[in-house]
Amino acid sequence: MIPKITQERPNISERFWCSVCGRALPAPGQGTAAYPKDPWKFCPGCGEPIEYEKAEHIQWREQNCVRCGQALVYQVQCNSPYFVATSAYVGAPLCNNCLEEHCMQTNCLQCDIGEWPNCRYSNIKRQGMQKAREEGATNVWTE
Repeated sequence: MIPKITQERPNISERFWCSVCGRALPAPGQGTAAYPKDPWKFCPGCGEPIEYEKAEHIQWREQNCVRCGQALVYQVQCNSPYFVATSAYVGAPLCNNCLEEHCMQTNCLQCDIGEWPNCRYSNIKRQGMQKAREEGATNVWTE
């Protein structure tokens, strides 16, 4: 079994998941207290042998907001270059402000960025609705 790797932002640790049962796995070199250096050999959920060396790591690239052009992910130039996400990066091709504006103008059922009903950006819409209520706006979509 080749584990799946997820990473929310480039400057956050990768997470490993069993590709068969979906259980979280420790990263290589993050064993238990009894075996601190050895990665697990088998998934504790389904018993499949784990092949960490075949897992495909996330490849980051520079990314800007598609609406306003604000930098979301950029490369730090140094001896060993690495990528960093700005505070405006929320995991979408839009920055936080543009995504909030998009969420306020779009019906969740017709949205092409999030996945209704378990949209990971619902908190951004909630914040925008709170701001709109405080400002007295009436032309915003409710869920």
